[in-house]
Amino acid sequence: MHVEVEHVPGRVTFTLQPDDGDETGRVHLARRTAHVLLDVPPGGVHPDLLVVAALLCARPWVPRRRRFSCSVPASRELAEALRAGPRLRLANVGRGTPRHAPADGRPGLCFSGGTDSVAALALMPATTCSYHLARRAPAGERRSTLMDGRAALESCEVLRRQGRAVRVVPSDVEYLADPVGFPHDLTTAVPLLLHADADRLDAVAWGAPLEATYRLQRGRYRDYAQSPFVAEWGPVLAALGLSVCVPVAGVSELVTSTIVATHPVGRAAQSCVRGPRLGRPCGRCPKCARKTLLASTISGAWPSDRVLERQWRGTESRQHLLAEPMKVEPVLAHCAHRYLADGGTSELMRLVAAKAGPDPRTWLARSYEPALDLIPARYRALITEQVHRYAIPMSAEQEAAVRGYDVTGPDPGREAAQDELRRWMQQHPPRDLAHRAWDRGRRELRAARRASTGPTGPSRPPTAPDVG
Repeated sequence: MHVEVEHVPGRVTFTLQPDDGDETGRVHLARRTAHVLLDVPPGGVHPDLLVVAALLCARPWVPRRRRFSCSVPASRELAEALRAGPRLRLANVGRGTPRHAPADGRPGLCFSGGTDSVAALALMPATTCSYHLARRAPAGERRSTLMDGRAALESCEVLRRQGRAVRVVPSDVEYLADPVGFPHDLTTAVPLLLHADADRLDAVAWGAPLEATYRLQRGRYRDYAQSPFVAEWGPVLAALGLSVCVPVAGVSELVTSTIVATHPVGRAAQSCVRGPRLGRPCGRCPKCARKTLLASTISGAWPSDRVLERQWRGTESRQHLLAEPMKVEPVLAHCAHRYLADGGTSELMRLVAAKAGPDPRTWLARSYEPALDLIPARYRALITEQVHRYAIPMSAEQEAAVRGYDVTGPDPGREAAQDELRRWMQQHPPRDLAHRAWDRGRRELRAARRASTGPTGPSRPPTAPDVG
């Protein structure tokens, strides 16, 4: 794979030129060019930052057995970090010096507007700058998606009004892939990388909670230090003068939901990416179903059985419960048991609790302290203090319970509960088919209109970037 990088006033363009055999894999390369709009003038982005940004756009189509080529030469230090981390080899290595962290640096956050992202911001220094990659479809693009980005843009406006530094960065990078979406989990960092010099950044942060960083949402513990955040891309980001910082890595979604319910920046949080406005989630997607349970667990005010079951009977939501393990199972288990303990009578929630096994999972409300050890030293004390305002440290026994978490092994009781859950779902088919058909027709109409108008490339956001 070769990527041509062109930086002109107002825009960086990445043009992918795959070799034979580069396009094999689960993700199909649908387009060859991606644009990122930014106000940094040409020459204002370190070459190594451009190389890594290009790589994160092209990563699914870069085989490890071949060298990755970029029109911008990389430093030897970056080439060595790519070999040590994700085990990728660069073809174009120059004699330039690597980027170093500025002495007066500040952290940057890859910001989505979701609960975990906003919670991470609440725990970080007030100088943190947030970067939101705003999806913009290129002209002529006929593919439609369920995502509605307007709520996230409103989230950025809420942060601006509170005096927070925010950049909204439009890009069509997600349309490189088919299905539409980020080519790589870390592609969300591309706007941050391209602004790292202009904004004097020394760290890159994400809002990934305990269930994601330690992979509990997949059913079995994995050490966060062995995750791609740290083990693979940590050396690469360090070569760019950027430390990895995940403030919520040691706390669960139960804690991040508590943070946004009480902190002023919580008004910017909405995890649903399909709702048309901030404060108006779609109410039908799996995220809405799970966040309803979380909010009710925190407040103690539960919706009716009918409302809960209608959300989880949806075409997509039901698959999260029927999956083995259930999607983000620790949280679902805790919420279901709390619901039953508070007098709830939903048969569906009883089956979820039976499948998940016994509660309490008391560690969900506490902080897994080993995660704090991986926060950059210059921010560790402040973030640790903030975390402990919302979650006290786990006991040694609770930390052991996290490390021993595993629901992937054979369990006759669980198998019986899964059979019961499957039967219940068969008896209660989805109720959202008409809504889905309406949404599909509306999306296809929008895509058809977009395909016939406008210049190629993304348009600017409705509000200009604002960085303090």
